[in-house]
Amino acid sequence: MTENTDPPSGHNAPKSVGVTDLFSKHGTLFFFITLISLNAFITPNFIAMGTLNNTLVQVLPVMLVALGMTMVISSGGIDISVGAIMAISGAVSARLYTSGLGLTPALLCGVVAACLCGFLNGILIARFRIQPIIVTLVVMIAGRGLAQIITGKLFTSLLFTPFGDFGRFRVAGVIPVQIVIMILVITAMLFVVRKTIYAKQVEAIGDNERAARLVGINTVSVTVGVYVLCGLLCAIAGNMEAARINGVNVGSLGLLIELDAIAAVAIGGTSFSGGKARIMGTVLGAIVVQLVTIMANMNDIAFHYSLIIKALIVVIALWAQGRK
Repeated sequence: MTENTDPPSGHNAPKSVGVTDLFSKHGTLFFFITLISLNAFITPNFIAMGTLNNTLVQVLPVMLVALGMTMVISSGGIDISVGAIMAISGAVSARLYTSGLGLTPALLCGVVAACLCGFLNGILIARFRIQPIIVTLVVMIAGRGLAQIITGKLFTSLLFTPFGDFGRFRVAGVIPVQIVIMILVITAMLFVVRKTIYAKQVEAIGDNERAARLVGINTVSVTVGVYVLCGLLCAIAGNMEAARINGVNVGSLGLLIELDAIAAVAIGGTSFSGGKARIMGTVLGAIVVQLVTIMANMNDIAFHYSLIIKALIVVIALWAQGRK
């Protein structure tokens, strides 16, 4: 009786893991390590505490907006009005503050304005069944005009004011306030996604909205909540960026940030067809986007080349996402 030495077949066969499979699973980490290594090699003074601080301070707006975008995309939507909402929030805060209102009430009013924009997006999408790209395109177009109407001018200076000083505040004299805010927001978003029923409902709507509605999920309120959350994060991003640059330019505040935010979500691995929100993937994705910008700026590379590099990274990330 001869022993059967044929290799196992079917489900008993060991699965070989190729390079492309590993890249599909860990592509975000690959981009992150590659750009860190590349910058350490070619960018002068990249490995320095000052550069690290500047990177984290400057990535805050993109990261916050990208985290909001992650939840929107997880629900099966999209929001290209995020830059305009940043401008509206910054305009409201700056106008009220320079008119004599206290810093905290002015900032809160800016947050409320951004959340109302998110509420408008959500209602039009969920209740009136208008496509997200159309709704948010309208808000994007109208938002900058509204921001300029609010301020009455293109630029509002916040130089030598507590508002502007807040952008340079350091906790314990060492840690930039932007890093503290970043840690708090990431922690809160991880808690929401991993520990709350709400995140599961968002994921269910992104997977199959009709099925989610049939099992009793209030798809309208959940969807509106997603866009309001995105508006809230845009408000924080807009006001912190205004504080950092000591002013609100309604024409440029948040301009094209939606592209970097969508790129960060794509790199981070959240599916654009809806489903699970990958928070830490988006965090790394935002840092990858910022590293490309820093590499271009610190090596005197023309800005348009950085756009091409970002586009290539997004294409590769989406290819890897498709393999998964």
